[in-house]
Amino acid sequence: MQQVTHTPAPSEVADEWRKRAERAGLTRVMRASQPAELAAATTARTIRLVTGFLESLGEVGSALEIGCGMGRLTPSIAAHARAVTAIDMTPRMLALARSNCAHLSTVDFMRTTVQRLPWKDKRFDVAVCVWVLMHVLDDDEIAEACRAIAAAARHLVLVEYEEAEIPVGRFSRLRTVEEYLALLPGSRLLERRELDYGGDRSFAALIALDDPR
Repeated sequence: MQQVTHTPAPSEVADEWRKRAERAGLTRVMRASQPAELAAATTARTIRLVTGFLESLGEVGSALEIGCGMGRLTPSIAAHARAVTAIDMTPRMLALARSNCAHLSTVDFMRTTVQRLPWKDKRFDVAVCVWVLMHVLDDDEIAEACRAIAAAARHLVLVEYEEAEIPVGRFSRLRTVEEYLALLPGSRLLERRELDYGGDRSFAALIALDDPR
């Protein structure tokens, strides 16, 4: 795992995302230094990868979107699942997502974190998590987040940075797909693809999750 000299406290991370939520457009959830055209093109490629994985699962009854942000991926997920629960920890992001997805009757929004998923006796058919876990910095917290995901879903669509041409900031931590698999109880890699974003390389993975309970 990438080493960080100082791990920001959870309150610092929450404050950072409150600030990001006040940015314009896709800079709320993507690098503000990148051209808007690149952010839009990368979002379109990400949607194709995510929906391709969802289509490969066949009929999806329930989907959990982890870290929905402003709801840029939510409509595409909703088009491939009968019901979607979308979570985020930032109130402003959730307000934007609710506004952007007001036409979607099959989507419910909830404020919570990936480490504190509230479901104990329910498993979603699939969880979708795109560039979220890289912002869970602490070793214990990422382990808890991965255990929570494995307990909450039968499959996981995971997109995360592996290599960054531009060094990531203090609120991001790069990990490999192998490191995430080691943290996810009962995980099996079904398919892996790559996604380039302005010289940065991310993996896109479809992962099966056996019930760890």
